[in-house]
Parts: sequence; C-alpha cells; structure tokens
Amino acid sequence: MVGKTPRVEKHTPPHFPFEAPPFRLSMGLLKVPEAEWFEIYNLEERATQLNEKRKLLASQNNEVFMADPAALRASEEVLELMVNHLPTIHPDFYARTKNFIKVLDHSGFEGEGFPINPGTNGLHPLDLSARLVQEDLAIMLPSEKGPSSWWLAGGSIAFPSRWNLKEKFRQTMDVIHSPVPFYKEQLKTPTNNFFDSMPTNEIFSRRNWSLHDSPALRQDGTPSKKPKPSKQFNPKNVGENLWLRVERQTLRKLEITGAILFTIRIHLRQLKQIVNYDGVAERLSQSLSALPSEMHEYKQTDVFADSVQTYLNQF
Repeated sequence: MVGKTPRVEKHTPPHFPFEAPPFRLSMGLLKVPEAEWFEIYNLEERATQLNEKRKLLASQNNEVFMADPAALRASEEVLELMVNHLPTIHPDFYARTKNFIKVLDHSGFEGEGFPINPGTNGLHPLDLSARLVQEDLAIMLPSEKGPSSWWLAGGSIAFPSRWNLKEKFRQTMDVIHSPVPFYKEQLKTPTNNFFDSMPTNEIFSRRNWSLHDSPALRQDGTPSKKPKPSKQFNPKNVGENLWLRVERQTLRKLEITGAILFTIRIHLRQLKQIVNYDGVAERLSQSLSALPSEMHEYKQTDVFADSVQTYLNQF
C-alpha cells in the first residue's frame, strides 16, 4: 500500500479491565457491534503479532493448531464469515476476489494471499481463518450428552496466557476452567447457561488481565515461564520489568452449525507506560488489593504484588 497509511482505531491502549472491589468472579460480558469483532489499533503491534504468529505456525504448527473432525463444518462457517467481514470492515487491510483473500502489506508486515477453497489452499479452514488476524481462534461444540457440556473442538492458539492447547483440546468448559479459583462456585452454572441460550450471530466480548515478567506473546505455561522469585522485584524495577497483559475475548454462536467461536486478542503494555493514563494506577492498585490469596496465586501476582502496589501508589 505505497503512499497510503491504513486507517486504525485511535484507542491506545484500548483496555484496562480492572475489577472494582469487592472481588467477584463474573463473565463480564458486553455486547459489541459487528464492526468491533476484530481489533486493529496499532500497526507496529499488528506487524509484530502477525509476524510472530506466522513463525509459530511454521515452526510449532502441531502445538499451535488442532482440530477435531467434528469441528470441520463450524470451521468452514467461520472462514466464510471472516472472508466476508474483514474486507468489508477493514478495507485498508484486506482485499477479496471471489476465490481469494489477501492480507495487505503495511509497515513492518509483508502481506500474504490465500485461495479460499480448502481444496486449493491446503489448509484447514480454521487454520486459514486464524492466519488472517491477530486474534487466536477456538471453536466450542455442544456435547451429544446434552446441554451444559460444551467442549473445545478446535483451536489456533499462538499466544496462550499460561496454558496450552494440547492440554485443553477436546476438554469440556468445566474441565478447562477447573484451575480457576471460585469458577465452580461462582461461574460454572452462569457460563453453561449462557452458552446454551446464547443467541446466534450476536457478538459478546469479555476481558481478562494479568501481570507478566516477560513481553513474550506465547506464554504456554511451561515452568521456565513462571515469574522469578519475589526478591527479583522491588518498587524501583517493576515498572520496567512487568507487563500488563490483557486478553480481549469475543464469543459468537454460529447460525448454521450452532458452534461458538471464541476470538482471543492479546494487548501488552509495560507497567511504566500504563501509569501515565489518568486513574489507571489507582484502579490497578485497588484491584490487586481486592484479589483473594487464591486468585493471587492463580494469576501469579503473589510474588510481586507488594512491590507493584508500592510502585503504583506513587501516582
């Protein structure tokens, strides 16, 4: 796109989803318009994420992408939705002919084109769909056992946040979320009920946040990627050495197959950057204070929470 700067959203950064005290686990769903299904905010960030996803799919494809045969029809429906949606909503970044879609070049990113027909592109339709966007994609299917038994039937997960697809693949929602404190007591029933009754082709979003001691996009839960001991952190260095990691998820129940598509978009900001936004340091400090010890351990904030709060309280 020589001579043209693509149009991007102006929110930078777009999400500070800190829970106000008192703490309670919730789905935190917001209905969003079709135009906000996928997020494009910053060209440098977009180039970094798409380039990294491309490398991971080339070098670790069997860990990044998995699909049960039962997910094929839903994956085809996802691809059809996306190849129609993306060039319409984001014409500066995508172009489509009848049988071909192109992710366009921009600064730092070399575009790529794909035949849409699976018989000619050699890719599973869910794999192809995820190559078009920064978001990771996952497909949930209802179990033959009946309501409230949704299971993970396919995913392209390049940028997990302390989990990996191999462990969660083909598991039910309840099993997938079993490590989350209070999920069984506070969230299991509302989540399953929502999945069962969710209207088709409406889009809902939710957001999670965590603090990481690495800006690596792929955080697959391996021991080497756990936070360093607390003595490594102090109020003087956490601004440089910690990153706010926000997952912005969307959920959409597909009209034809009845599957649910998750999109997962990662936003990363260094802690010293986010404190420059009015009120953010106070909100994060309050949210950290409200976390029960079980949630601190789950989020892995227990090793540096005191240092972070001392740092945040300066602002």
